[in-house]
Amino acid sequence: MRTLHQSIGPVQNLGWLDRSVRLIVGAVLVAVVLMELGQGNTLGWQAYLPIIAIYPLLTGILGWDPLYAAGHFKSCDTSSHNKCGTYPFEVESAVGKDVTCNDDYDCSLSGNEKSHHQ
Repeated sequence: MRTLHQSIGPVQNLGWLDRSVRLIVGAVLVAVVLMELGQGNTLGWQAYLPIIAIYPLLTGILGWDPLYAAGHFKSCDTSSHNKCGTYPFEVESAVGKDVTCNDDYDCSLSGNEKSHHQ
């Protein structure tokens, strides 16, 4: 199984900034609908916003974008401070902390083993 994981490579292809922006955009789209409903307004075109919000929210949560995968593009692992890994690992690495692979961070994605201590 380890060989399969190494041949597939990183499952995530979104960096922490890309993920954060997607989560914020998705939350804003949902908030617009909730505000309209809270004010008692009838939804028109706003009714489509939660459907549109699914894509940025889901890709932001998972850290993987199928369009990026189709184009072989990654916004993570582009520098030593933007590694592919869990969201906390990526943020800590981006702010310059010396993160190591341990119980606090899941950095077991292919490519991170070389640059971080096990």
